Amino acid sequence: MSDTPYMDELDKGPWPSHTKELKRTRFPIMMYEIAMKEKYTQWGHGGMSNVPGLGSGAIARKSRRPDIITHSHLIRVLGNPGNFYKTSTFRKICAIADKYGDGSLHVLTANSNIEICGLMSDADMEGVTLELNALGYDVGSAGDAIRNIPDCMGPALCEYALIDTPRLKHFMTTRYIEDIQYPRFPYKIKTKMSDCPNECGKALLHADIGIIGVFKDLPKVDNERLRSWVEKGGDINWVCDHCPTDAMLWDGIKLEIDGDKCFRCMYCINRVPAIKPGDDRGAAITVGGKMKGKFGPMKGKVIFPFITITPPDYKDLVQAYDKICDIYDERGKKKERIGDMMQRLGFDNFLELCGVEPTSMNLASPRKNTFYHWKTEELGEVRHD
Repeated sequence: MSDTPYMDELDKGPWPSHTKELKRTRFPIMMYEIAMKEKYTQWGHGGMSNVPGLGSGAIARKSRRPDIITHSHLIRVLGNPGNFYKTSTFRKICAIADKYGDGSLHVLTANSNIEICGLMSDADMEGVTLELNALGYDVGSAGDAIRNIPDCMGPALCEYALIDTPRLKHFMTTRYIEDIQYPRFPYKIKTKMSDCPNECGKALLHADIGIIGVFKDLPKVDNERLRSWVEKGGDINWVCDHCPTDAMLWDGIKLEIDGDKCFRCMYCINRVPAIKPGDDRGAAITVGGKMKGKFGPMKGKVIFPFITITPPDYKDLVQAYDKICDIYDERGKKKERIGDMMQRLGFDNFLELCGVEPTSMNLASPRKNTFYHWKTEELGEVRHD
């Protein structure tokens, strides 16, 4: 009988099998086999393992089965903007993984990293780092630092792109490379970017600091094209009925959008080819999104509803981003995520520290939380009868 019956079962069938490929590497496959049998990973978090000269170089993984393998490390490669790679470059990265690691890679993780796995010694980690640097790649994104900054593909793929996320990722990585490679914060800072409110980059849900492309003016409607779309079977009345804020009115000839009601959610733009985003474009910055932490999962809250995105120096964005990082550096507690810190300080206090005057755009649900921002002296005499 085979030593790996669970992996063998996954090898069967006409489809590509990750277990079959894993057996071709030097990965300790019994760690995976036992994990499937016991329904629990055999790896544990071992903290960070410093690469000589690099503070946040590698992640250490402890083994729950030292009889199979005592430990293992992985190094994160800071990915390319838009996740574009040449085949020739990828082959070189694979060759480095074969030379120093166990031959396996984590490709395009949730933070758009490439992770070279199975490193066993400081010499291996130093060798990987030097060879990746020679290819033009930085490593890091571990520990209490700014993590790798993932982006959606932006205008390279998406017709709705409001900001150039790949270009912005290159700028942000270059500007904050020291904070990515040398930890100085109370805990990690995850930053994610989406080029429009469709939010393919998951900045609102997963990012301590999210950068999301937005527009201030109304969606642009090509009424001639819209009428043609309706004549071909498009149901504009159905779209109007499902507008989240009831901001659309179709009279059979022209579509009107109420600027006081519309909050630029992209619903109609996604549904109707004749409706496009407006031209007054920038970015919103959200803070506090995460999946884990003291207070559990949190959605990010809008702190800066609109800032201009102006290359090459992105002055307004840098000023806002630095302000948030400085507040966290000064007031965050050890191993406390930004969202947990904001919860502890209070949302209004956090806005005040950021120099932001509260508006309805800072609320999760503006039409429900109508009595949210107030001061005691504004209430006057409160009656309890």
